[in-house]
Amino acid sequence: MVWEKELNERKRAILKSIIDDYIQSAQPVGSRTIARKHELGLGSATIRNEMADLEELGYISQPHTSAGRIPSDKGYRFYVENLMQIQSLAKNEMAIIRKAMDEKIEEINELIKRASTIISNITGYTAVVMAPQLTRSLIKSVQLLNIDERRLLVVVVAGGGIVHNRLVNHCGTIDNTHIAKLNQAFNIITSGKTLDQISMPMVRDLQKDINVPADVILSVFEAIEDCVRKIETADVYLDGITNILNYPEFNDLIKAREVLDILKEKDIINQLVFDASSKKQLEFKIGSENEINEMKDLSIITTVYGREGKDIGTIGVIGPTRMTYGKVVSSIKYIRELLNREMLRMFGDDS
Repeated sequence: MVWEKELNERKRAILKSIIDDYIQSAQPVGSRTIARKHELGLGSATIRNEMADLEELGYISQPHTSAGRIPSDKGYRFYVENLMQIQSLAKNEMAIIRKAMDEKIEEINELIKRASTIISNITGYTAVVMAPQLTRSLIKSVQLLNIDERRLLVVVVAGGGIVHNRLVNHCGTIDNTHIAKLNQAFNIITSGKTLDQISMPMVRDLQKDINVPADVILSVFEAIEDCVRKIETADVYLDGITNILNYPEFNDLIKAREVLDILKEKDIINQLVFDASSKKQLEFKIGSENEINEMKDLSIITTVYGREGKDIGTIGVIGPTRMTYGKVVSSIKYIRELLNREMLRMFGDDS
């Protein structure tokens, strides 16, 4: 690789020292600081010369008001691919995460909300979690409830305890006896099946056994279809959006407002995590690698979670480019492991 030719071991060690120090201090790093803090066996003059080379190569830059250097996006990219050390979670942090995830939840979206809160609290950044993409979800049960003389509530429960409902307006006379028969009939033809396994002839045949207008039966089935489609549309949850304000990079109110506004753009965040769901490994987008201008000062780390090789959701962290990458990676990996376990418990071998 070009990087291997550009950077010898000395330059790598100095670049790592600069980035590690800058991540911790948010202050430009000078040659004397590196010579004093890091046992590189090099004098400050030698380090200064190497830093000049690193700057010329585009790995670091010099702010106008400082004699020190800060990493560039290119420098961070080299860091995460070659120099970053994974920072293990402390035992108490792992215990906190395990305790929160071990409190059994039977509804998948509540689990995802909890995961996003845990990630945000542990990392100190903004967490983003996409709920499972259930492209062929199994229907567990269907329940119809009489709301009043002209309205029914259709409730659909799918794998993982995911629940959606929809109101159905009708002009017929539907009493509790009809409701009981409809519940039984629809559960016979839908339970344990995906939508594409339920044919219209099966639905139309229900009218032969139940004295209910055909348009009511069709309306109920359309409601079931609508509920399943909503279940199969992955929700995205963000937590800790205002955490970004805790970092000096965003002390400028205009910059902070731009970042907060973009994080609240649901379509943009949804597309971001949806794109990441096609990647099988940890995915880093650093600063200028982000297509959206307002996210050029941010880094995004994402990975997928699922069961038995089925990648069905995405978890990630959004923060400043001066992110504690090693800590974030270990946090995401650990929470992914626990989410995988919960997916297996809740969904089993369901598709």
